[in-house]
Amino acid sequence: MTERVLKSTKQGTLRNSALVLFAFATAFFPRLFTSFGAPAVINFAHFGAIPLAFGIAALTTRIRNRQQISIFWEIIGALAVLLTVTVISAFLNDAGIVNIFLQFMFQAEPFLILLCIIILPLMGRRLKNFKLWLLGFAGFNLLLAITQSILMPIGIYPKPQGGTLQDNITGVFGGGGGSAANYVSCTVSIYFAIYFYTAFKTVPKWIRISILLGALYQTQASDSKQVFLGLFIGWILLTFSKFDQPVKLLLYLAGIIIILLSFAWAVQHIESEALAPYQNWVYRDIWGIDGEAAQTILAAVSFVPFYYTNPLNWLFGLGPGHTVTRLGGWVLRDYQSLLQPLGATIHPASSDVFLVVKEGFLAKESTIFFPLFTWAGIWGDLGVVGLASYLYICSIVWRRVCVDDFCKFLLLSTASLGFIITQMEEPGQVLTVAVLIGLRWQEVKEKVSLKSLQKTRSSAS
Repeated sequence: MTERVLKSTKQGTLRNSALVLFAFATAFFPRLFTSFGAPAVINFAHFGAIPLAFGIAALTTRIRNRQQISIFWEIIGALAVLLTVTVISAFLNDAGIVNIFLQFMFQAEPFLILLCIIILPLMGRRLKNFKLWLLGFAGFNLLLAITQSILMPIGIYPKPQGGTLQDNITGVFGGGGGSAANYVSCTVSIYFAIYFYTAFKTVPKWIRISILLGALYQTQASDSKQVFLGLFIGWILLTFSKFDQPVKLLLYLAGIIIILLSFAWAVQHIESEALAPYQNWVYRDIWGIDGEAAQTILAAVSFVPFYYTNPLNWLFGLGPGHTVTRLGGWVLRDYQSLLQPLGATIHPASSDVFLVVKEGFLAKESTIFFPLFTWAGIWGDLGVVGLASYLYICSIVWRRVCVDDFCKFLLLSTASLGFIITQMEEPGQVLTVAVLIGLRWQEVKEKVSLKSLQKTRSSAS
């Protein structure tokens, strides 16, 4: 009887972990398929696959660990608050039901897949196999991006679909030039490379360093300089979280100072193609509160309040998908023929911001200056209450799930990228962050369980 129960539990775990992997793959690979002619509707498959995987895992996985149960219900409660705010905002602004669903899913998906991983009884070989599959996904993305950087210039890989050659070094996130696919692809590669370097210490160091160098090469080859900026800001923010650990704080600060001084010297004294974009930023009269850079980046912040019709707009915004989130800025425009017949609504505030892009020059030069970015979008769509609700969910993950500096770096660097276009809402990237944080949580939990078991055995003997 006991053997049957154990076998059933093991099979259930395998089925659930496989389902979570499949759900993650529906967000990770669809653009690769659409770039080779698959119908665009598969880009929406993850909106069904991830809630399905979460529902099955939640209903079939028996959680006995009090910490798991507590984290599960705290995040579920916070998501319920966010959904309530989204519905209120939609009701106040006559947004469509499709807007409610898509905007909520863009924000909730990473937390749902994180919960999926946390509640699964992943230990031993099951956890190892789960990690290997995810590393296989990431490795394929990195290898494909490097292949594209070599074969595209000589015409062997399929011809780019607009944009520059660098824009089309996108790995599995191919979507044609002008999309954020190159940024997402190299960010995912760097995250996984750091994870592989720190978590697989039994692998020879030269292999781990080679993978990290490959991810850095991909970032440089795809001209994704803003990713370096976002990751560096994430590291600085991580440093500021170390005030209660003076030694770590000093080490981080020393590293930051050395990097900043070295970079400043290189920008001033070295003529290099790799440094040219940064030199272009530094030596231009675009900075300051009234400068062209600030005026372009913060355009949405100044435009959105013009459309407020009552005081509640300050609290609940202009409605889901009605300003400059990924939904309002891109998805409702790119998939208008698919979503409008379903009742999706579009607001003129989104179009106003695109006029800034069209009439200006900075946003055309780099997405660093793009006025559509996630934090402005959440505030514009859902107001200060919606923004506070989303930040509260993030705080739960920070307090309850981030078990080490790597997890905190993932969260903080993703938050910094939320000020650069809408990269923070790209499913492939933000779900990668959630999966890696969940993996580290499971790994630490396994170590604690093994130590506890060893203590029990030693005391018994």
